Amino acid sequence: MSMSSEQIILLVGASRGIGLALVEELANTPNTRAIGTIRTQSTAKPVPNVTFITLDITDERSIESAVRAIPEIDTLIINAGMGAKDPVTTISTARLAEYFDVNVLGPHRVIRALLPALRARRTRRIVFISSSSGSIGQQALPGSVGLAGAYGVSKAALNMLAVQCHNELQRAGEDPGFTVVPIHPGWVATDMGGQHGPGGMPPATCAKAILKLVDTLSTENSATFYRFDGEQLPW
Repeated sequence: MSMSSEQIILLVGASRGIGLALVEELANTPNTRAIGTIRTQSTAKPVPNVTFITLDITDERSIESAVRAIPEIDTLIINAGMGAKDPVTTISTARLAEYFDVNVLGPHRVIRALLPALRARRTRRIVFISSSSGSIGQQALPGSVGLAGAYGVSKAALNMLAVQCHNELQRAGEDPGFTVVPIHPGWVATDMGGQHGPGGMPPATCAKAILKLVDTLSTENSATFYRFDGEQLPW
């Protein structure tokens, strides 16, 4: 088990939006080695002090190839995902399956492949960029907001994936243990957030808040659903 004082953070889905803002913020964080994944090299935007590798979360071979270059990490942040205004009563089942392939099965593939790299370090954080659209408690209220629909269904499944990862990894009784947390990033001025119109916060503001929260997380916080500012959300 490595005891290096430098923290290694892997950000899955770093080509644009919140993901790119996160690696740009990590690039300026002391004692931090940032690794970002992109689906294809053509989507790469050079960021000083950040290593980019190709990884497609829907492709097992792509993940296996990428993992060979990542022997150890302290924190895994999974940001990659898809979302649009797709009501469940009109969306095709095939399209709904795409949501699950990207937003649920993709993170599952990545976690399974990277558990050895997380176990090689002592921090062992797994962070999902989720959404309040996946909060059943919030979505059941009148006037709920967010992309909801198929996106909300997939994010609710992602939240349960986080809880079950927590249950299984904590039950393993490993010392040190794992911290598994989903985080709602808020309304952000990205391609996805822009579907609600103007008014979202700048990605850089969101990234700073998320990383500030992530830096405070320990095993006691595991299996808690947080907003980017640290407020707890209902499942």
